Amino acid sequence: MTKHLLKYRIRGTIVLSIFLLFCISCSSKPTSEVEQEDSATEEPKDSITPENNTPTNQNCDDPSDFPNLGPSALGSKSCDDVSNPNNKGTLDCRTDSTLGGYENLADGWGSYKIIGGPIRYDGTKTRVERFFKRLQQGTNKKMILSGSLKIIDLSDGNTCIIQSHANGDILKGEEAGSANRSAQFLIYAKKGANNKVQLETHTTTNPYTSDTGGARDVKDFTTLNYHQDYDFVYETGYDADGTAFSKIKIGNIKVFIEHNHTTEDVVTRYGAYGASDEGDVTAHVEFKDVELCRVE
Repeated sequence: MTKHLLKYRIRGTIVLSIFLLFCISCSSKPTSEVEQEDSATEEPKDSITPENNTPTNQNCDDPSDFPNLGPSALGSKSCDDVSNPNNKGTLDCRTDSTLGGYENLADGWGSYKIIGGPIRYDGTKTRVERFFKRLQQGTNKKMILSGSLKIIDLSDGNTCIIQSHANGDILKGEEAGSANRSAQFLIYAKKGANNKVQLETHTTTNPYTSDTGGARDVKDFTTLNYHQDYDFVYETGYDADGTAFSKIKIGNIKVFIEHNHTTEDVVTRYGAYGASDEGDVTAHVEFKDVELCRVE
């Protein structure tokens, strides 16, 4: 009897040990897949851009109309677009066509070359830019311009590479009731120290109208290398209150601006605008994989 009792006790001990090991194993298992999914949904969501989710009311297209930059804007064009440009948007070309203009390059790049000088094209400086259809003022509406850019050459003056031009009457904010005549936000490139490119943000703080000369706030934005490509995203439009805003990101640097005046509509432009009229007078910028999406 003693032998049998000892045998049963040994078996019982073994069974109990196996059971305890099983319980310990279960309690030490990692968080389940369901729990991981639940915790992920609690993370805050960023604003919608091409970098994350696409809203159902987003439309990415190519159509555009010529912005009202003056009574003879179309007549002031000095060079034409190529038949199948690598970059999207309607070309506004006002420069010496023998030295500047637009051309397609290898690997999908588009080239924008300008040269400064005494000639003013319908009162404006030299430019080779593309633009898109205007966005009418409203709530939660915006345009998202994205792609890659690189600076090849700069003159002794500033060259605008991305801008938004506010049109029509100023509905609210600074100079409300007047007709706006100026860009509201611009990214300018200029020669920097140590053979680098210095980018600046130019934000209109006192709009140019028929009655006011206007003023802009200028801030350093980021430093780039020549001939190096950088991804960019530029958003502009109207927030939940219908107030104009701009948001720019180039490389890893970004800034958000709520404008102090809101107009009837806005148009986005990119390329090269403005070069020195003396000394070094040429500027050259390239763009690739450009997309313009609208959220309305």
